[in-house]
Amino acid sequence: MRSTTPRTKARGALSALFIASLALASCSSAPAGDTPSPEPAVSSDSPAAPGAEVLAAAYEGTVGAPPTEAVPVPEDLSAWIVSCGQSQTTCSTPAQAAADAAEAIGWQQNVCDGQLNPNGWASCIRQGVAANADVILVMGQDCSSFQGPLEEARAAGIVTVGVGANDCDIDGGDPLYTGITKKLDGLDNEQWWNKIGELQANWLMGQTGGDVKLLEVTFADARFGPWISDGLNAALADCETCEVVGTLQLGNQDAAAGAMGQKLSTALLQAPEANAIAVPLDGWFMAGLSQAIVSSQRSDDLAVIGTFGQRSNLDLIADGQGQDASVAFSLEWDGWSGIDTALRLLAGQKILASGVGQQVVDATTNMPADGSSFAYNPEIDFRKAYLEAWGK
Repeated sequence: MRSTTPRTKARGALSALFIASLALASCSSAPAGDTPSPEPAVSSDSPAAPGAEVLAAAYEGTVGAPPTEAVPVPEDLSAWIVSCGQSQTTCSTPAQAAADAAEAIGWQQNVCDGQLNPNGWASCIRQGVAANADVILVMGQDCSSFQGPLEEARAAGIVTVGVGANDCDIDGGDPLYTGITKKLDGLDNEQWWNKIGELQANWLMGQTGGDVKLLEVTFADARFGPWISDGLNAALADCETCEVVGTLQLGNQDAAAGAMGQKLSTALLQAPEANAIAVPLDGWFMAGLSQAIVSSQRSDDLAVIGTFGQRSNLDLIADGQGQDASVAFSLEWDGWSGIDTALRLLAGQKILASGVGQQVVDATTNMPADGSSFAYNPEIDFRKAYLEAWGK
């Protein structure tokens, strides 16, 4: 007989209440504006079981709206799009979306594979300079990894946009990107990624009835990894019955070496009391984490949440294959926001927040139809909004 954990004990008692409260919320409210702290769908004086309020907040998330201010579109320009690594959907998806947006306004576009390493990103930027691109968009990579190439692009008069990235001034240097995208009004990049970690913690507390025993997987190769961890741990610190019982740091080299699954298997053996796992990158589940969790024979007793919410991960969640939830956001929307940012820089306008926010998806809540990409609930047609702002 399968042992009963806090997760399985809480789930049945909570699920009807959570679904009912969320249904009421979705019927009575419009899409949230660019506000960093939405009201929870369950009131604080509700007699609900522990975790109901934070779980409802995880499902509701924080979501904004695309900009509506008009911006002119120059004709016959070219966009050079640097994917952080085409082997990862979290890189290829926004890169393709930026290419689609460029095509929609009649620009030439080219996607260059940065191959998940600084040399690849630098090479792609230099290829864009050599190709006389008008705009270079870099997907998700901070300025500090390729300062020289960005300086070369600036000297060539090329507009450079960091999409979901940080400029060099975050490390005390001079900014080298022409501009970086902005997701939500009221939140800087650090706070936006902190919010991801907070929503992970909210879902885990809801699933375990407020009794999280977490094996935390961390990522130090990019700045957003520690920011997610900071938000996760800050939220768990407010829970007296929650604790981190193990930590596993993984990185791009582990993915390239095929070592992720074995490392997680070892970490699970070292943390037999764990009832939850938080992962900062959904792509890692396909790189061995999903198989390791299933092979551990503890999958039913672990609440497992990732981040990014790509379709392949939604399939894992729906099928119960080692991942139970993800803090999802639209990488397609992110890619389109890169083109909008480029247009506003070219026009001398202020960069506007894209509205890209986050919502937790699991098998019962916010899950899109089979085969569909993640879409916010209520759904937002960001493509239509951008095209209208661009006069298309």
